[in-house]
Amino acid sequence: MTSLAVLLVVLAAVALVAAWWRRWDGRLRATDDRFTPAQLSSLGIPPDAAALVEFTSPHCAPCVATRRVLEEVATRLSVTVVPVDIVHALDLARAHHVLRAPTTFVIAPGGRVLGRVSGIPLADDLTRLLGDPRYASR
Repeated sequence: MTSLAVLLVVLAAVALVAAWWRRWDGRLRATDDRFTPAQLSSLGIPPDAAALVEFTSPHCAPCVATRRVLEEVATRLSVTVVPVDIVHALDLARAHHVLRAPTTFVIAPGGRVLGRVSGIPLADDLTRLLGDPRYASR
């Protein structure tokens, strides 16, 4: 009887974690983060350009799907997509609290981060955020 109770508690805990993960995975979140001019320069991003920066890793299957979404958005909005291998840019990943791949940052001209996504983003969310006229000149 005790082992059945333990099993039920473990299953309930796993179900809660899975529900939480599904809710936040791939969702665009606001942040007050900023990329410095030196960081933008190291990534090859002009200071007056908007960009989608994807932190990726070599054997990451969701990173491939994320790249497809980012390329679709970039084509529609003429935005630069910058893939960053976490292994080669560990300091940059740590500075921006990147805990997993893929993590994508939506960067406005000047380096301000408009939002970030862990997991595969939705193209409509990115398009809506980048197409917002409030961010065009900031």
